[in-house]
Amino acid sequence: MKKSLISMTLLLASSAVFAETEYPENPVLRPLTLTDGTIAVGGALAWGEEKDDSRAMLHLNAAYGLTDDLTLGLGGLNYRVLARPDNEMGLELAVGLGVRGYQESNINGDSVGYGANLNGKYVFDKDIAMTFSTGFVKWDEEKLKNKDEYRYSIGLQANVAKDWTTNVNYTYRDLKDFAQKEAHEASVGLNYAYSKSTDVGVFASYSSFDAQENGYKLDNSFDRVAGVYAAYRF
Repeated sequence: MKKSLISMTLLLASSAVFAETEYPENPVLRPLTLTDGTIAVGGALAWGEEKDDSRAMLHLNAAYGLTDDLTLGLGGLNYRVLARPDNEMGLELAVGLGVRGYQESNINGDSVGYGANLNGKYVFDKDIAMTFSTGFVKWDEEKLKNKDEYRYSIGLQANVAKDWTTNVNYTYRDLKDFAQKEAHEASVGLNYAYSKSTDVGVFASYSSFDAQENGYKLDNSFDRVAGVYAAYRF
């Protein structure tokens, strides 16, 4: 699983209570951006496998709410262009800009993905919400010709018990100038809201993106990943 996917999983729990509108403890009602002045930190311990290669990975993430609508994270900026009144029901939209991936190669050189995306969330009620995203990624190649990618995602958040929230997500990757023409990714997670400021959870994902077929090492790309995470906000 890519670092961006892990980061997205960790920040499902981003929150705080220091703004005009209190950030909900319920993950289904949480907005797409952090509350003004909030710092969110998190970490994930994951195990990835692809073909005969497998290893454990530790990923760390941090983000800061510059305003209620603008969040700065390690991966870039996220700006909310449409908010749900009082973080209740309805549609919410945000645009993001930043790093979307990284690949290594001993022969072809490294590659960094820079991208922009539109994220959306529609809250049907306090227990279920749909998420969606569309975005563009430019892969800046060290030695090869630069590559383009279009990503389309859809997901679901649902409360399954008190303080327990499950999330599922599917992403279609339209690949340009790669050996592969397309790739599919799916993930599932279970979040436990331990307190208003702390979340813990587990996740698993699958990706059909073949790093070796596309000329990269497996270090940043596995087709099967499972792990645990924790997030804290203050």
